[in-house]
Amino acid sequence: MRRAPYAEVIAFEELKPHGANKYSVEVDFWRNTINNSGKEPYKTLPGDILVLADYKPEKVSDFRRAGRMWTFVSVTAVPDDEDENKKENCYKVKARNDLQVHDGTKKPFFLIYLTNILPNKRIWNSLHMRGNWKVITQVLGTDSVVDERCELCPVQRNGKWDEKFGPSLSSTLNESQVGAVFACLRRLDCDHKSGVELIWGPPGTGKTKTVSMLLFSLWRIKCRTLACTPTNVAITELASRVLRPVKESYKRDPRSNTPICSLGDILLFGNKDRLKVNPGFEEIYLNYRIKKLRECFAPLSGWRHCFSSMIDLLEDCVSQYHIYVEKLEEREDCNVNQSEEKECRKETEGSKGECKPFLKYVKERFKRAVVPLRNCIFIFCTHLPKSYISENSFQDMRRSECLSVLRNLWNSLDELNLPCTTSKLLLEDFCFKRASLFFSTASSSYKLHSVEIKPLNFLVIDEAAQLKESESTIPLQLAGINHAVLIGDECQLPAMVASKISDEAGFGRSLFERLTSLNHSKHLLNVQYRMHPSISLFPNLQFYRNQILDGANVKTKSYEKHYLPGTELGPYSFINIIGGSEEFIYHSCRNMVEVSVVIKILQKLYKAWVGSKQKVSIGVVSPYTAQVIAIRKKIGSEYDNKDGFTVKVKSIDGFQGGEEDIIIISTVRCNVGGSIGFISKPQRVNVALTRARHCLWILGNERTLISSESIWGALVCDAKARQCFFNADEDRNVAKARLDLRKELVEIGAESLTSTNQRGKNGGFTYHIQSRLEMMPKYYSQLKGLSPTNPEMTYGWIQVLSKQLSTIYV
Repeated sequence: MRRAPYAEVIAFEELKPHGANKYSVEVDFWRNTINNSGKEPYKTLPGDILVLADYKPEKVSDFRRAGRMWTFVSVTAVPDDEDENKKENCYKVKARNDLQVHDGTKKPFFLIYLTNILPNKRIWNSLHMRGNWKVITQVLGTDSVVDERCELCPVQRNGKWDEKFGPSLSSTLNESQVGAVFACLRRLDCDHKSGVELIWGPPGTGKTKTVSMLLFSLWRIKCRTLACTPTNVAITELASRVLRPVKESYKRDPRSNTPICSLGDILLFGNKDRLKVNPGFEEIYLNYRIKKLRECFAPLSGWRHCFSSMIDLLEDCVSQYHIYVEKLEEREDCNVNQSEEKECRKETEGSKGECKPFLKYVKERFKRAVVPLRNCIFIFCTHLPKSYISENSFQDMRRSECLSVLRNLWNSLDELNLPCTTSKLLLEDFCFKRASLFFSTASSSYKLHSVEIKPLNFLVIDEAAQLKESESTIPLQLAGINHAVLIGDECQLPAMVASKISDEAGFGRSLFERLTSLNHSKHLLNVQYRMHPSISLFPNLQFYRNQILDGANVKTKSYEKHYLPGTELGPYSFINIIGGSEEFIYHSCRNMVEVSVVIKILQKLYKAWVGSKQKVSIGVVSPYTAQVIAIRKKIGSEYDNKDGFTVKVKSIDGFQGGEEDIIIISTVRCNVGGSIGFISKPQRVNVALTRARHCLWILGNERTLISSESIWGALVCDAKARQCFFNADEDRNVAKARLDLRKELVEIGAESLTSTNQRGKNGGFTYHIQSRLEMMPKYYSQLKGLSPTNPEMTYGWIQVLSKQLSTIYV
């Protein structure tokens, strides 16, 4: 509770109607917003559940103290970025109870963030709505069958799809990828029966590339499609990948002699604070599109004004010139209204009372009129669907008969009944109605249940194995959805579920996993293009029964890169760390010896990079948040802004979907009993082992991992069999890191005792002593094994043992 984001209330006002428990709350600023675990900083969003209290609680038990006032409140609205008069930290909330809080009170009040319930609220509503149950009933009903062949349809072959897309797909995708795309497209040939296609994409097999080409093909045939992912990061990546072939198709089209690309039928929508839209794909983002269309649909300065200004100039420039001359001659005496006077000043500005020649006057008027007109046409071409306006009309704008084309285009646009408003809600409705390919997270797709659009037909869910089965009902129930494609890999991490009870009940299970368990057929993408063969060997055997082939690119000699001299840190290594110590911090764990080893390796890599300037990206991965924080703290900003040398430190869960040139895994655990906890989960191991392109270096304690009787033990044995196993002592720099243990443990001991005192005497201190006592046998066994010929090391371990015993005594 003490680490939760919180802020002090500076203003509190009840909103009408009275008795609705709705309030406007303003806070000073949020504390504890920076999270070292790699998660995004806290920002208040609708659906946030906060505690409003007359004190700042340090732990949950503080709420049970007598005389304290507190209640739950939910955030219903946050400041709109487009509101010029917005207050940055002012929110509308609904309280659980009627509150008696008034401005000017001397007693401080606080808001403490707990969680956001919007995704779960949408799941709850979707499970209780009576929507489109076609797909769900077909694949999950009591009478459903695994064999999804339709008896009313002839034997399905590629047929027209091969003719239409065969050449373009074959030049981009491999055989297994093409087969998966064709299997999905063939679903469109059947209207008698709903169904689901599963595409199984192990790491590095081009899963995102395959789904992006599928969506590009569906866009080309104007199939109304929704593409979903579990997360904002994944949906923006997918949307940007689909945009590439879309834009390239316009460049290749011989009929198109304009650089403008029509994207009006593609729409990305969702939370603007989470999507992190960049210029690479902002043209398809809903908020950006509304902003641009506002310029064209403004009643007084929009497209009608731009067109009429240019038409008037081209049609009657001589008369306008005569008026200009008359205004100039009678400027002091003329009786004109304010707008005419302003226009007159524009026209005569800089002329010093001299009359411009006719040609100069027309050129200047043309330049002023053509800029907004060109901007308006560009916006229309980009943000309206290609089928909405004749493409030839805009191309003809570059030809000689400009006036007649302008008039024809004016008439065409006028017949379309385009909105003459800047209302955000009306323009949002306009954008949804014109789109045919939608991108959103599965949770955000809930919005499509409340907008009036033509029924969709196809649903594509990427990263489907990470999407809760219950959450997948949100898009599956949209009107018109007849077929679904799920792309994922159940051998990687499932959805994150914070509640242990919910997790054990199967709340995190995906529809992809359920159908796999029912032996539903899957299209396996069987060629991996990411990992050096020595890296892919173990996960391919353990998780995919050796069904994955190494791509030609990873088998070339040039793909094997040696960033450091020696065999210990080649393409694949397990480095045995002897003498480390695991330390529990809250609900996490860290090993400062492994932290020191990681730092030493990074220093060597950086030194080698400075000499070669060979670009390299490094990922440091650990299953424990405490280890991630410790490594980040040690690194600090040392490798920031190094062009060509990047270091990312994340948890395994945070690295799913990512890849780097070099991956260093810190397993952390080091104990006599072989206890490794949640890192034994096979999916988590698989993700960790499959992020590297050229080099994978695993740091861990051989004895602990083998004793765990988990997949980590098999990994150690495999490394030994392949002669990829090395003891840390064999490297002088790595061995030196062990000698830093005394200093590191002193820091840990001091920090642990401080955190113990903060937690209180009950529970925390007992746990701290217990963890120390568990370490003693290991330290003693290490002391017995030390050689008397190495007094420096022996002295170091004696100091360690002494420090541990004194800590327990204190």
